[in-house]
Amino acid sequence: MSIVEIGIVLVVALIVIGPEKLPEVLVTVGRLMRELRLASNTVMRELTSTVDDMPDVLKPYRAPSPELKPPPQPVESSKPAEATNADEPKPPSPAV
Repeated sequence: MSIVEIGIVLVVALIVIGPEKLPEVLVTVGRLMRELRLASNTVMRELTSTVDDMPDVLKPYRAPSPELKPPPQPVESSKPAEATNADEPKPPSPAV
C-alpha cells in the first residue's frame, strides 16, 4: 500500500471507530498481521524442508523423460498441386 492509501484507511478508521478506540484497534490489527506473517513463514519453511528432504521423489519430474520421442514430422499432402493452390483463381469453364 502507498502512503496515500494508508492515510485514507486511517482517516476512514478514525471516522468509523472514533479517536478513543483507534489506538486499541491499530494495536490489535498489528498483532494479527504479525501472527499471520509468522504463520505464513512457518508454513513456507515446512514446505521447503519437506521438498528438500525428498529430492529422489521429485527428480523424475524435474528432468525430461528419456521415453519422450520427438514430435512426428508433417505428412506430405497427397492432393495434386492444383488442388492446393486455393489462392489462384480457376479459369472460367467454356460455355456450351
